[in-house]
Amino acid sequence: MALERATIISAALKLLDEVGIEGLSNRRLAAELGVKGPSLYWHFKSMADLHSQMAEAMLAQVMPSPDPEAFPGGWREWLSFGAWGLRGVAMSRRDGVEILATAKPTGTNPLLSFPAMVGRLEAAGFAPDAARGAMIAIGRYVMGSARSANAGSDADFAFGLETLLDGLEVRLARTNP
Repeated sequence: MALERATIISAALKLLDEVGIEGLSNRRLAAELGVKGPSLYWHFKSMADLHSQMAEAMLAQVMPSPDPEAFPGGWREWLSFGAWGLRGVAMSRRDGVEILATAKPTGTNPLLSFPAMVGRLEAAGFAPDAARGAMIAIGRYVMGSARSANAGSDADFAFGLETLLDGLEVRLARTNP
């Protein structure tokens, strides 16, 4: 039976929970899968590539579609839902924040397309630079919050997120009087 990419990613996520990012190696993952280490390079060029694929698998479970037909509602609800999903997935796994923080987009999942996400905000009336900045600000807030030694309560996170969203709403109103 051929080894599939999804099987490798699933095993890598399981191993991440057991041994953390420092213990996750090509050799250890290959042993877990019952294959030789070099066979993994057929699917992933490097550990960084595997980490990026792991991050995308984690995110695919929680991120809302940037397509308004697939995720109806306003930009604010969409951003909030995504922020809570990102926080949840970052904190749900051992070293999940590190995997997400170091990941590079692979372009394999349209749900995770940064241009599509920015486009959703542009369609809501944000200027291109503001839409891009909003996505970056929300992402950095979520990851910084999840990364801190004391991630804080849900209420603390909600307060910060609502404050950011309120600021974006004011900016949008100023741009589109």
